[in-house]
Amino acid sequence: MTDSNFRVIIVGSSVAGLTLAHCLQQANISHVVLEQGDDVAPQVGASIGILQNGARILDQLDLYKHVGELVEPVEMAHIVYPDGFSFSSRYPQILEQRLKFLEILYRTYPDKSNILLNKKVVEVRLLGKEACVVTEDGSTYTGKLVVGADGVHSCIRSEMWRLADMNRPGLITQREKTSSCMKTEYACIFGISSPIDGLKPGEQVDALYDGFTVITIHGKGGRIFWFMIKKMKKKFTYPDRPRFSPEVAERVVASIGQNRLWGNIKVKDIWDRKEVASMTPLEENVFSTWYYNRMVLVGDSVHKMTPNFGQGANCAIEDAALLASLLQRAVHGDVHGDRTQHDLSGLEEIDSLLRLYQQKRYSRVKSIYRQSRAVARLHSRNGLVNILIGRYYAPYAGDLPANITSKAVADAEVLRYIPVCQRTGPGWSEYGSSQRTNLLPLWVMSIIVAIIVLWLRELVFPSIL
Repeated sequence: MTDSNFRVIIVGSSVAGLTLAHCLQQANISHVVLEQGDDVAPQVGASIGILQNGARILDQLDLYKHVGELVEPVEMAHIVYPDGFSFSSRYPQILEQRLKFLEILYRTYPDKSNILLNKKVVEVRLLGKEACVVTEDGSTYTGKLVVGADGVHSCIRSEMWRLADMNRPGLITQREKTSSCMKTEYACIFGISSPIDGLKPGEQVDALYDGFTVITIHGKGGRIFWFMIKKMKKKFTYPDRPRFSPEVAERVVASIGQNRLWGNIKVKDIWDRKEVASMTPLEENVFSTWYYNRMVLVGDSVHKMTPNFGQGANCAIEDAALLASLLQRAVHGDVHGDRTQHDLSGLEEIDSLLRLYQQKRYSRVKSIYRQSRAVARLHSRNGLVNILIGRYYAPYAGDLPANITSKAVADAEVLRYIPVCQRTGPGWSEYGSSQRTNLLPLWVMSIIVAIIVLWLRELVFPSIL
């Protein structure tokens, strides 16, 4: 049973969109999901990583058990370098798993009539106390809030910009839409391959080469989920973006295929055993404006990262959890005692709620985005500093890389109206904001690298004095 007085229109059956639908269902808030495609979970070979911050929310929604049935937890990572050196590391603080799980979100959602396919949104109309969404087939859907969960090429983001320019010129700057908009420096060929002897289930390989990275995650039965991430020769600024044909992907793999992946396995061996594969540009950005009027953005529509750090989907899940928690409290009152309900028919009330959502999410997402960006460049050995840190510091840093990664999943959002499962609780405080990771070794290494860089520069470009 849902509250029919407050209705949310979710545009996009993405990870963020379907997770939000589950959250709102649990919060008894009326909603509908509009998906432009004819399939909620198209089989394109993409996989995602579920880390602790995402897993904890899925556990609250009683969904994580379905995820656990299909995947093999990754317990060991092997890091490979161009000179043949490699090292292995256990990451006990991290629960990392890869899978396509949109079908799980759809299958377990209790009321399929709320998820509508072939509903491409073409316009949003602001009606004062409501917003109206118009789809390509002429249908209209009204609600108190429109959520853009429609990915990197978000129609809702475009409509938000259009309506803001019309009603509040200058609110969203031209700089945000152009020069500081999404940049694309990397492209990714991703796919799934059948098992290969030597790539053990529950393990991961990160092969780091100059200008490209190959990441393989080995699931149940040895099935291999993989990413080949390559730096492009040209940087693109959205909406300018490259498009890749299957022939382009073939050429890229041919250029890197003879490089060693792990043991005697070469990169081309993964490609030769592929079941499905695709190539896509990897946009990177965190937008400054997350909402306007009765429209708000979640997931890739407002923040986009490369897959190296594994946090894209988890941040989207966190977005959904916080937005749902704020809506639940406003519509029904605080479950912990304060039963005050708020009238969200006025713009002032909805603006206050969405402002709080952006304030709480922006700083955390921006921090994770910076780490993701740094990891992508470390993996591709982008520049001398990254080469030195990756090759000569990371292998000997003990648990520090794992601790830094684990800290990124701490201080995460949870659903505030559903109890947190006890089995995900212990150990989280270790990486909370009140705790400090000892970064002294990293600072020492940074100083050493800086000295080496200055020394090398003097060798190449000696001072004229």
